[in-house]
Amino acid sequence: MLIRKIFLPHGKSFICAAAILFTRPAILNAQPFTKITTGQIATDLRDASGASWIDYDGDGDLDLFTSNRTVANYLYRNNGNGSVTRVNTGSLTTINSIGNSWADYDNDGDLDAFTAGPNSVLHRNQGNGTFANVTTAALGLASASLAGWACAWADFDNDGHVDLVIAHPAGFLGGTSLPNFLFRNKGDGTFERITNSPVVTGLAPYTVPTWSDFDQDGDLDLFIGSGPANGTRARDFLYRNLLKQTGTATFDRITESPIGTDLLDGQVWNWIDYDNDGDLDGYVTNYIGNVAAGLRNFFYRNDDGSYTSISSGAIATDAGLSLGQVWGDFDNDGDLDVFVAEDNNNGAANKFYQNNGNGSFTRILTAPFTTDVAPSWGATGGDFDNDGDLDLFVPNVFRPPIQAPPHFYRNDLNNSNHWVKLKLVGTSSNRDGIGAKIRAMATIGGNTYWQLREASSQNTFCGQNSPEIHFGLGDASNIDSLRIEWPLGQIDIYANVQTNVVYQAVEGTGLNPLSTAVEDESPTTPLGFVLEQNYPNPFNPTTRIAFKLAAASRVTLTVFDVTGRVVAELLHDQQKFAGRHGLNFTAQNLASGVYSYKLEVIPSNGSWQPFVETKSMMYLK
Repeated sequence: MLIRKIFLPHGKSFICAAAILFTRPAILNAQPFTKITTGQIATDLRDASGASWIDYDGDGDLDLFTSNRTVANYLYRNNGNGSVTRVNTGSLTTINSIGNSWADYDNDGDLDAFTAGPNSVLHRNQGNGTFANVTTAALGLASASLAGWACAWADFDNDGHVDLVIAHPAGFLGGTSLPNFLFRNKGDGTFERITNSPVVTGLAPYTVPTWSDFDQDGDLDLFIGSGPANGTRARDFLYRNLLKQTGTATFDRITESPIGTDLLDGQVWNWIDYDNDGDLDGYVTNYIGNVAAGLRNFFYRNDDGSYTSISSGAIATDAGLSLGQVWGDFDNDGDLDVFVAEDNNNGAANKFYQNNGNGSFTRILTAPFTTDVAPSWGATGGDFDNDGDLDLFVPNVFRPPIQAPPHFYRNDLNNSNHWVKLKLVGTSSNRDGIGAKIRAMATIGGNTYWQLREASSQNTFCGQNSPEIHFGLGDASNIDSLRIEWPLGQIDIYANVQTNVVYQAVEGTGLNPLSTAVEDESPTTPLGFVLEQNYPNPFNPTTRIAFKLAAASRVTLTVFDVTGRVVAELLHDQQKFAGRHGLNFTAQNLASGVYSYKLEVIPSNGSWQPFVETKSMMYLK
């Protein structure tokens, strides 16, 4: 029997059954991205096929990893102030790769990595900022014997430990063609190779594997693109996990029409709930197929377990050489948008489709997406600057004479829409909660409906989006009900969850706020710029800092100790509209004493001068 546990404020809880109702919003907002062209992250040339936003050092902000095909991989540590430092971390940054996937395979509290390529490597996070190559010791095979194109972690047998699949593209890596690899995690730091599954018998030009419980029966199914990229089309390799049906985690190839019968040049599959009806819809990017301009991408709407091919609208009809796809609520309005990375053999630009909230999408035909043309394979989305909206990083591969730098787009959303981010911590389930389904019910624009996310370690081309679970929530000030369905069956339900907060969700335990971001308290335009005195003051451990902006501005808010050392950067160069804003500051691991907080404002309107003000506050334990 599954336990449904409702968590309320002040630690109270009770057991309850939950009913789920779905309606659709109808909100559309413009999407402002700023292309960043300075700093290492935006200027380093790299022959990069895949990228991932991940927090490898556990400091609360997203770092960036790129799989580089012909030079060593790059890892950028987020400094927490809008800048990054490229770091050398042992095995991870001394080899090259094509694809990567991240998970805490040994459940020790930090993210490990697997990189796929002609020499695939398992990198164990040492917990001190470095990684060690443990491939042979853990997997029983040397790196040269594990050649692959892409990889993905997931707990396919529901034993609390993430397992690993590696896709091998026959004919694309040179040398002997190999079948795929599937490894079961034994829970002791080593893996058992599975050799009797249809997943690992047979050769094909496999591309990117993704795991998803697409039929929501409680086990993770497997979807492997197999685009030949040679002008022909074929069925992709889709496998249903039979764990719930038979008690054993075996796989059966899906043959149902249309998802199991359509002929594709398939690259990467994603299963997302784009229409907020509670089930997972399918989207697969295609390469050239047998169409000179490139094959359109295939879009499947889930209608109570049967699938309808969507063949209208630009998202399903645009031709291109499509590879990566990044789904996320980039405008925080309560539905999922999508960015599609395009190879540029046909001169096509990357594509961004904004969800209209009524089952349709609008392609955004403004810069920078229409002006940035390069051989883009991967892409990854995540909140790099911790301001509550999703930023986008698009690496590019080298194709002589083109050696283009990456496209780094900072999301400067200014529509005041709310959001929530969750960092999952499994206790009985795998540490990262991979495979968990997270549902949020809120009233947005007068409509009450549920949204659905699924935790994944591979959901773009040869990389992954941030493992943080992000919900856009429009004008909702609270999530009415937040439901987390953990992989091993635990169901946690939280009521009246405040928005604009980053939470740590611990399986079966509770929801812990990690930070409270700026809340836009009043749209009334003040007559000037003001930094208010914090309240309460003195405080222990949380106080509120508010400020007023007479015009839309970029804002930095920093906390210092008496020596001038920065102890917290609450905002860094973040765009905020005119009005009164406030946020909570919680003193963590700080000594009692006097601290200063400094507001720096650069107005967007040239008629206003920059503004700087500093105030003091007292922390008493």
